[in-house]
Parts: sequence; structure tokens; C-alpha cells
Amino acid sequence: MAAVAGAPISNQLIDGEDDTGDGGDEHGGDETESDPRPPADLVGIFDDFETLEPWRAYQGIGSISSTTAYTADGNQSALLEPREEDGQVRVRRELDEPIDVRAVAPGITVAADRDARVRLQLQDSSGHYVEFSRQVRSEMPFVSDNFGLSRVSGDPDLTDVVTVQIVSWFGERTDGRLAIDDLYFVPTLGTGTVCLQFHGGYESHYTDAFEVLEDADTDVPAAAFVPPDRIPGEDRLTLEALETLSAAGWTVGSYGARGTPINGSGEEMESTVTSPIDWLTERGFDDGARYLAVPGSQYSEDSYEAVRAHYDLAFSGWGLSQGYPSDPHRCTVTDDPDPEQAVELLEWTAARGGVTSIAFTSFDTDEDREALEELVARLDELVAQDLLEVGTPDDLLDAANELEAAVADDENGDDVVDDPDDHAIDDEGSDDVDPDEEMIEESERDATEERDGSQGEPSARSHEPDEAGENSEDEDGDSLEEGTDRNVDDILGDPLEDTDGSWSEIGPNESVHSSTR
Repeated sequence: MAAVAGAPISNQLIDGEDDTGDGGDEHGGDETESDPRPPADLVGIFDDFETLEPWRAYQGIGSISSTTAYTADGNQSALLEPREEDGQVRVRRELDEPIDVRAVAPGITVAADRDARVRLQLQDSSGHYVEFSRQVRSEMPFVSDNFGLSRVSGDPDLTDVVTVQIVSWFGERTDGRLAIDDLYFVPTLGTGTVCLQFHGGYESHYTDAFEVLEDADTDVPAAAFVPPDRIPGEDRLTLEALETLSAAGWTVGSYGARGTPINGSGEEMESTVTSPIDWLTERGFDDGARYLAVPGSQYSEDSYEAVRAHYDLAFSGWGLSQGYPSDPHRCTVTDDPDPEQAVELLEWTAARGGVTSIAFTSFDTDEDREALEELVARLDELVAQDLLEVGTPDDLLDAANELEAAVADDENGDDVVDDPDDHAIDDEGSDDVDPDEEMIEESERDATEERDGSQGEPSARSHEPDEAGENSEDEDGDSLEEGTDRNVDDILGDPLEDTDGSWSEIGPNESVHSSTR
């Protein structure tokens, strides 16, 4: 079984053998024409949108046009606008030759004037596809986002991807717009990797969570992201507790000065971002001083630039099973799973590969402890079967640096892309990891992030059902067998807050930071 991001989904490898059942090659028998473009050749920019000729709005759903107001390095980008009746836009490009997307994940440079979920679908010649998605915030500048595998629809042949489709919904906000540029590919990990984090510097992270992890069979070097202005304090970690965690292999990083949102601008915002670095360094947590978990997972444009200037890596924005970070300051994270979700997250990552970061915040209820205990128990099983690994912020930073160096030197992608055949879960092991067996049976949901816009710390994300339920249908408009659509939103929902926004202040022809160029 071949895989993209470790997904155990069947593929027909184009290796000259007869896989069609009729003695012929379904791609015409011409080796030169039938061999797909290999994953190593895909790493870097795949389409810079300097011409929109290959792109079209699928079935007239929305529109795509060129714009010179917002660009990466070139002369133009693409402007996507939804149709009025449902706020949806779908654009697609039919490829001149198939591509092999095992061992790589796609991404785009994107900005939006409304909070939106952007989906990249890689479709084979039978109409089956894998989908990578990312939430895009209206407050953010034009950036290259890290997309994670979020859907497997049908039984896609990942060595025969012939169509790329970009999909987004704006709901009732039909005047929304997306600016996109630089469709690119990054390497991903065949063996799923989980990074465990604790946000907020709460005492229970030491008194309860640390005990659970110490009892595990697996070595779990977690990360504690702390707000120095609250330490020590009521219900918060002491310096002695942090030293114990660090000695046990934990990373001790920054959660901003007080664990409050770092939106806004000016000296106060700058101090909120930078003061924890000195505090951590002076107390011996030099390694962790390079890392930040963004409170509420939200930036303003100014705070994003401040974080880029002072930290090597940061976690901001919902997602899972991401590839190598194209933007190391936008690494994805999902927070506060319940016990069932915690296990599903592990099984999804084991089956699909890539990197999933899971964070717990206050950790003050029996359900929090139960979720961690369930997670650790399943983690022990999956690690013992070599189906999952435990990672750290250091590992993500190493991947980001490796990708940046390879692309900057214009080296062959073989230097960063694993053998695609190694991105497979053995048949006999795959039965042990089937996230679809226990997938939560409900329509795709919109999960809201409750945030305090003033002084309070961000609260955990809540989940509310999507009354319309429109997103539960097959996304490419093609007919697939019932039950073949495996969607990560069935686990956690769509993590977008239902708020209005205004077009981001993106300056004309503003340059964009990206490690993929």
C-alpha cells in the first residue's frame, strides 16, 4: 500500500507491470508519457500564478482573476471570489502530466478578507482525492501557510494526480475574497509524529500531567509554554517545577508575557512578545526561548512580524498531519481534545502521517486527565508498533531549516524527500490503525474559538454543529461510493470563528516571507 503523508490508501504504481486487469497500461503504454513527475521534483514552487490560463472556476462556482495588488515575488497573483448564492469558490487546474504526491504535501501563499477555511484537493484520474486544508485569518498578511491532510475521499491513486483544486467557503459573506500565489510542495513524514504541549504554565501540568507522562512506557518529551509574568502565581507553575520538567527532557518555551492575545501593535505588543525570551534565557531555558505558542493561535500583522524577528519557530492556527513547515512561525496545533478525540488524533496521524501537535491548557478537570491518559495509553501501543513517533519543537525547526536550505540552494528534492515507498503502512499493521472505524458520526461542524479580546487568557475552543451541513457532501462534485469519504472534521470540526472581517491591510506588491522560494 502506498501513501501520501503515510495514508494507507491503495495505489496502482506505474512500474511497467500490468495493474489494469486487461494486459494493457491504462496510461497508454508509453513510459515517457505515463511516468508521473516524482515527489522529489515537486519540492518548491509548482505554480507561481504568473499566468492563469491553466486555471478555471469549476462548474462556474465563483471566479478567478489576476491581480497586481498582492503578489509574492512575481508580477501578479490570483484573486478568488465566491458566487453570491452560497459564498463558495472552486477553481481547478488540469495538469499536463500526472504527478506523484507520495511523501509531499501542498501549500499556497494566501491572504483573505474574511476568516476562511482553504482546501487544496489533489485528484486522480478517477476523481478520487486527498485534501489538505488550513484556516486563514483575515488579520494575517500574505503568507505561505502550512497545510495538513484533512480528508481522504474514495481510493485515490497518489501516483496519478492529474487535477489540483482549490476550494473555500465564505458562508453568507459572499463579498469575501482570497488572494493566492505560489502553489508549492513540501516533504512530509511517512511515520506520523505527535508533539505534545501544555499551554499556560498551570500547576496541574506538573502535579498531574507530568505524572501521567512519567508513567508511560514511551519517552514523551513534552513542551511547556509558559507566561513569565504569571509565574509563580496562584495555580501556576513554580520555577522549581519548571526546572524539574526541563531536567526530564521537556522544552520550556514562551506563551507570551501573560498568556493573553498578542494582537495589536506598538511597544506593549512588542514587549509581550519579547520579554519572555530574556526571562527564559536568564533562568537556563535557552533552548525553549526560541519557541512560542501563540495565545489563542492568532496574530495581528504586526505581532506576526515581531514573532518572526525574535523566535525561530511558533505554533499558531488549527491543523494536523502537516508537512515540513513552509512557514516555521505558523506551525499548526489542535488543543484540548476530549478522551475520544485524543485517541482519534493519534490514529489519524498514525494512518495519515505528517506532524500533529496536541496542546492541553488549564488541565483542571477529570476529563482533561482522562483524555491525556487515553492518549498516552494509545500512544504507547502505536509507538511499540512503529506506527507513530514522538517529536519536539526542535524536530520541527530542523525540518524547516532543512527545507529552506534545500530550496535556497536549488538542490534536488532527493535531499529532503524520503523514498515514497517508505511512506506506507504495512498491510498487517494497518488494521491496528483505522481512524475511520471509530470516526465520530456527525456532519462537518464549525468549531468556534472563544477569545477574550482584552485582558483575559484565551479559552479552549468550543464545538458547535453546522446547521446547514453543506460541507458534509463530497467536495469535488463527483459521485463516490457511500462511506468512502474520511474527513478529519468529523473528529474536531472546522475551527473557524464566525466573525466579520475587513480586507487585510496588505500593501501593494508587498513581499512575502516563504522558505519555499
